[in-house]
Amino acid sequence: MELDSRSRVANTLVETYRRYVGEPDRLADVYVGFGLFFGGVTLGVVGVLMFLWATTIPAASPFHWQLREIAGALALTGLPAFLLSIPVLLPVDRRATYVAAVGGVVCLVGVGVFVTSYPQHWNVQGTTDHSTLGVVVYTAGLVGLVGAGGAGLVSDRVERARLAGGGGETATDAASADDGASDDPAVSDAEVERDIEEAMSDSELSWGGVEKTNTTRLNIDTGDEDVERSNLTTENANVSRSEGVDSAVSGLQKLRGGESTEETGEGADDQVAALQELRHQQEMEELATDDDDGVIDRVKSLFR
Repeated sequence: MELDSRSRVANTLVETYRRYVGEPDRLADVYVGFGLFFGGVTLGVVGVLMFLWATTIPAASPFHWQLREIAGALALTGLPAFLLSIPVLLPVDRRATYVAAVGGVVCLVGVGVFVTSYPQHWNVQGTTDHSTLGVVVYTAGLVGLVGAGGAGLVSDRVERARLAGGGGETATDAASADDGASDDPAVSDAEVERDIEEAMSDSELSWGGVEKTNTTRLNIDTGDEDVERSNLTTENANVSRSEGVDSAVSGLQKLRGGESTEETGEGADDQVAALQELRHQQEMEELATDDDDGVIDRVKSLFR
């Protein structure tokens, strides 16, 4: 039962630390920090209560001075414990924690001077007074504690502000980037084509991957009034338009010479048959030519 209670307390401390500070580097820092915090507050409250209790007892009673001594020692010990909890709990540099620890030890030395001197040698006349020494030592320790605690608080606030500011700047940058992207003008097809042509200007291939031909374009800067139009009439213009593949083949055969026999079929079989017939006719013509040449040669030989 006691173990369960301690576990719940430890979990509560860790959850509280995560909620208000962040993820702890070490659990020992959480336990020690909260221990110093609550211990310092408790010692301070108990010291104040005991001092108030001492006021109800006559000064002639030795118990009055004993209560005041205990109350002073508790209060003077609780204050540095409370201040030391700040750099221990906050994620500050270890050097600040070490400075605070040294300051706490110096404060304890000052408390020791108070306990050994009070009341006979504390703020009295006619005998040795150790109050000045105790106050100076205790104050020096407090300076170290306050400096380390203040540095811890400031660094924690700066870190939180930096994280918050960094997120805000990131969001602002993202928004600015979105605005800049939306403000960009639309790119036209002409600009895209121009960019592609500029990129392909040094290439040996065209857009389709075909090798470019090296040609020369002549630009004649001649006005319409300088052109001789006497022979440029529509009657002298011969316009020939091909109606298909067959017409193109026929035109090529005419360029080679001789009349071509055209056979246009409706399918592959018809075209094959037409080609076979054309070849047969060509063979027959060649045979007839050979026979004619043979007869003429025989007639000539008779007259020799």
